Amino acid sequence: MRRYSLSYLMSRSFKGFSRNGLMSLASVLILTSCMLISGSFGLIIYNLYVNLHSLNELNEIVCMCNYDKLPDEQYEELNARIAALPNVDSVEFTSREEALQLMREKYAQHPQLLDHFNEENNPFFEVYTITYSGSDQDATNLLFTLRNKNEFPEFRTVSDRIETANTLEKLKNTILWIFGGFMIVLVFISIVIIMNTVRMAIAARREEIEIMRYIGATGWFISFPFMMESFITGLISAVIAFGLQFLTYDYMIRLLPSDASTAGIITIIPFSQVWYWVALGFVVLGFITSYIGAKISLSKYIKV
Repeated sequence: MRRYSLSYLMSRSFKGFSRNGLMSLASVLILTSCMLISGSFGLIIYNLYVNLHSLNELNEIVCMCNYDKLPDEQYEELNARIAALPNVDSVEFTSREEALQLMREKYAQHPQLLDHFNEENNPFFEVYTITYSGSDQDATNLLFTLRNKNEFPEFRTVSDRIETANTLEKLKNTILWIFGGFMIVLVFISIVIIMNTVRMAIAARREEIEIMRYIGATGWFISFPFMMESFITGLISAVIAFGLQFLTYDYMIRLLPSDASTAGIITIIPFSQVWYWVALGFVVLGFITSYIGAKISLSKYIKV
């Protein structure tokens, strides 16, 4: 058997792949679907994580002052009182003039939205942005203190982002569970389809395999083409899935309102920043699934 080169074994693999046309096609389609769904869920989860992170997660409280403007020294004194509270890490003060300027910068592509506002006609309030540490109970106690009108009558509203962040976290976990369920089902179906493809290939070449056994062919020599057929299936599926993933992701981005992204309401991760992870994930998933399916079938029908 030494006279047979790797190119000969590879040619046998490609011939076997084309010979089992219908089952090979079914394997590619199922495995491609598995990759496409897993890639889509992965991209959704990553975009959710990025937008959740942009909310500064769970440790920020925003205190909006009353509309009546106070002397500068009173704002400084208020800043010191807040900083002295337990579990407060930092306090950032934003004047109404600074708030208006920040909004002008944020909506620079839509200046007409803020053209009629100026220093005399300013709809914004002085704001204290507080970051804190500690447990959930510590955060609750801090919120209770800041919302106490007897201690902080200067505040009009005190809001936090815990509820919003928790809602997004629950949404992310739900998507993870759905993704996991789909993945288990599709991977199982892919393995079964690949097993059947290999089994049919073995059955079609049963006589050839028996002759090779008779003349002393090793188990590796016999099983290599079947294993490579499975890897070819995984590689073709990965290439097709990557192309479809690029098209579907680009299409979904186009469906989003353009103002949502340009105004900073939603952060969308460009495919150019994650394509290599998507490609690597598809190739690894294709090879692992193909290997498991082929190995089970070969161990059952060839006894290598």
